Amino acid sequence: MNAIYCRVSTDIQAEQGYSIGDQIRTCHAHAAKLGLEAVEYIDDGYSGEYLERPALDHLRDDLRAKLIQNVIIYDPDRLSRNLTNQLLLADEIEKAGAKLFFVTGDYDASPEGRLFFSIRGAISAFEKAKIRERTLRGKRSKALSGKIIQNGKAYGYNWDKENSIYIVNDEEAETVKIIYELYLSQRLTVKDIAILFRSKGIVNRQGKPFSISHIHRILSDEKYAGTKWSFKYYEKKISQYKTHKTKRDEKEWIRISIPPIVTEEQFRAAEKILDANRRRSPRNTKQEYLLRGFLKCGVCGYGLSSHYKLKPSGKEYRWYSCNSGTIDKALHPCGNPTIQCEKLDNFVWEIFCKYAKQKEGIYSLLSEESTDNSENSSKLIKYQDQLKKRQQTLTKWVRTGMIEPEDADKEIVSIAKELRQINESVAKLSVQKKEKQLKVTAKEILAAKSFQERRTIIEKLNWVFVVDNTGLETIVEFTLGTV
Repeated sequence: MNAIYCRVSTDIQAEQGYSIGDQIRTCHAHAAKLGLEAVEYIDDGYSGEYLERPALDHLRDDLRAKLIQNVIIYDPDRLSRNLTNQLLLADEIEKAGAKLFFVTGDYDASPEGRLFFSIRGAISAFEKAKIRERTLRGKRSKALSGKIIQNGKAYGYNWDKENSIYIVNDEEAETVKIIYELYLSQRLTVKDIAILFRSKGIVNRQGKPFSISHIHRILSDEKYAGTKWSFKYYEKKISQYKTHKTKRDEKEWIRISIPPIVTEEQFRAAEKILDANRRRSPRNTKQEYLLRGFLKCGVCGYGLSSHYKLKPSGKEYRWYSCNSGTIDKALHPCGNPTIQCEKLDNFVWEIFCKYAKQKEGIYSLLSEESTDNSENSSKLIKYQDQLKKRQQTLTKWVRTGMIEPEDADKEIVSIAKELRQINESVAKLSVQKKEKQLKVTAKEILAAKSFQERRTIIEKLNWVFVVDNTGLETIVEFTLGTV
């Protein structure tokens, strides 16, 4: 049996002469010249960068079963865009005792033939890399000019195709405002909002009930407060169907201003509640970790995760360790050692009990002092407005062609970084309480014997417990305040 393999990944390739129909006709014509009749193996809509393709898998299975004598392909890059994969597949075909033919050029298993094949593959890989580089540069220039790279079909907005920007959809925007109102003012959970919307017949753009995940995305997406971030994540395809997503360095982020639906203060308040709920959620945790979700590494700033292991001997181990190098693969472990869960939990609780037995001590540990941050907040907001105006001016100059995007890039990135820092500072000042109050009484602490009673107190305080690598005692820094 003889085989013809054809592949096309996009409509653009079809326009460039790689259409499936043209490949099939050309390959059959070439097979006829060789005096062969062939069956077709067709992959329509699959990238040539990866080996995971249905028709290719079928062809390889038939080759291993010794069913194929000759394989005819239009061009080496139809076999694969990756030089290593091209050579691997060519070797697989030869080891199966079959011959490989290309319509666009001769190939044989001689050193000269392999050299020619390798050169063709290297050129194909180079062309793909150049196309990717040009595309990325074009997208970055577009983002720096204040335009959104791609229509994400965001709920609450319509797409202005001519200017590549979002404009508010008044009807959907009202629903977004209701979600924030219910979440912040009436303290409904995301699940409760979804149930309420279903009972009221409120549906999404597709006419279907709002899902919990959709409502969560609306509450956690900063674009609803007027900021759309571009180049925030780096996405890399690791297979035909899988993409690995990692956060870029903040210096690479590009801020695009869009019409806000809710205020910055509303978004930050919702963000804080979501973060607190995430850390408190028991999920599928079956072990008892008193400080789970409230620990922070004093070396690199990442959160500490909880772990459990049961040895064959039956002995149980529970410990906390830093997430650096796990959350962000670009980072190496910071060196902060793991800490036994029981040891750390007991240490913290002993400090609580020590202060609870002292009247003055309990107030210094568990109360919030009265502060007036109005003056500092006003200064920050004023400077924030100045930065936004400068950012808008630079964006306008780039859009009108007064300056090149590359010239404004560094300044825009610098302003965006400053704005993020100021936004965080303003948010922290706005949530600080001005009255003095005792969150937890000494009686509650001393009476808490069970794990759940103690965990409830930890959640009520909502503190960050900083763990340093210089010794367990340094975690007394947990008095730094709330998250």
